[in-house]
Amino acid sequence: MDHEEKLLEFLYVAPVALIQFDGSGNVTLANPRVAQLFNRYAPGGYFANFLTFLDDVLPELKKDIVNFPHKGGQIMENKRVCLQAPSQLAQEELWMDVTVMKQDDERYIASLNNVTDQVVAENERYVSEQYLTQLLEKVNKHVAFTLDPNGIINSWNITGETYITDSPYALGKVLSQLFPISNQDNSLILAQAKEMGQHKTTIQFADKSGESHASCLYVSGIHDQRDKFQGFSVVLTLGE
Repeated sequence: MDHEEKLLEFLYVAPVALIQFDGSGNVTLANPRVAQLFNRYAPGGYFANFLTFLDDVLPELKKDIVNFPHKGGQIMENKRVCLQAPSQLAQEELWMDVTVMKQDDERYIASLNNVTDQVVAENERYVSEQYLTQLLEKVNKHVAFTLDPNGIINSWNITGETYITDSPYALGKVLSQLFPISNQDNSLILAQAKEMGQHKTTIQFADKSGESHASCLYVSGIHDQRDKFQGFSVVLTLGE
């Protein structure tokens, strides 16, 4: 099997969209994944010129190719771009990570990896984090941190340092070492949070300055996407 046959076989079976184009951007080879990926954006999912097709979202690529000083090598790595196509309800977005390699003066290979699901998940996580941040900001005073599956504190925030103790003295401790609860209650709280999903405990808590607060300790179990238990999240509210 010669070089061209090996290249064709690789292009055909690769799980990402692979496009070979010349110095002017004209497409010379493309694998079937290209048609699958771009069938909403170009007739039949194919296009004649790679650089022209991405000109609106990746205009710098032409300049990068011209200014690339080496005979071969990587010109661009995992450059994230977004293509939009009109649909009946709204704009449909396709997010891609684009990598471009130079083989010689007239041969370039581009790989385009569809990361739309990843971007959607990242956006949803960002919105959730912003929602939680805004929610906690409405509480007069709060401390949010996490525990590992054994109930050991493994993260600590700046509010905790302000009202309770510095991070080096909090990390590695259990709840009963920082808050007025017994070791038995500590175990009961974690057991109920793990079994029921969450647990709320009311405590009278004195902060670093000695000021006393009628406080609530909210402990929730954390599970991953496969429902495997990963630890606990804790929010302590001091006052109303």
